[in-house]
Amino acid sequence: MAQKVIYYKIVFFLGEMMAEEKISVAKAVKDIVLSRPAIKECLILDVINYSALARVILKELEKKNIKTSTGAVKMALIRIGEELKKERAFFERRIKSVVAKTVIELQSDLTVITAEKRAVLNKIGQLSKVMENARFFQLTQGVETFTLVLSSEEKEEVVKILGNNIVDLIEEQTAIILISPEEIIETPGFVAFIASALSSSGINITQVISCHKDTIFVLDRRDAPKAYQILEELILKMRR
Repeated sequence: MAQKVIYYKIVFFLGEMMAEEKISVAKAVKDIVLSRPAIKECLILDVINYSALARVILKELEKKNIKTSTGAVKMALIRIGEELKKERAFFERRIKSVVAKTVIELQSDLTVITAEKRAVLNKIGQLSKVMENARFFQLTQGVETFTLVLSSEEKEEVVKILGNNIVDLIEEQTAIILISPEEIIETPGFVAFIASALSSSGINITQVISCHKDTIFVLDRRDAPKAYQILEELILKMRR
């Protein structure tokens, strides 16, 4: 009887060790995949040679003294790929829902001014008065600077207030304002989705500003008509 108990304990112990080893290998493979956006994207799109990738990852695991086989790594990659596909599909549904309920507005003839943080703080009272009457005014704080996106008719006054403390000034800008439903606050990937739609068409974004339910993309006025058309068509497509 005692021998049987010892036998079952050994089997149970070995089973636990094997389970832990599987978990550690699967986790190690997943950590490598998640640290490589290109590999992650290829797994989601299912455009990758699993055997070849498994051999590459196996070498990395061996460097970390993790003993396993190509077959085990390949199986882990297949499982991770399925998980990532389901996760992407879930978030894409949420993003599409938010995009479908988004409305788009446009503010043209803007100027982007970047100034030293100290100077803006010292002149905040004067800038607040400009802000009160401005057609458009956005103020964003960085680590060492503030960036102001404002209607061009206020440019001269702001330049006069900030003087030599201006770091950069970009004229002829346009803001595309996306006003979304409340769900945007808890929906990851919305900004990346919109930015990707613009960047894939060669449109450079000067500034991205988020304010509660509003997402503001500031870009060159020459790109504005094309950007507006792309985003408008995207929103209409999501509503169908």
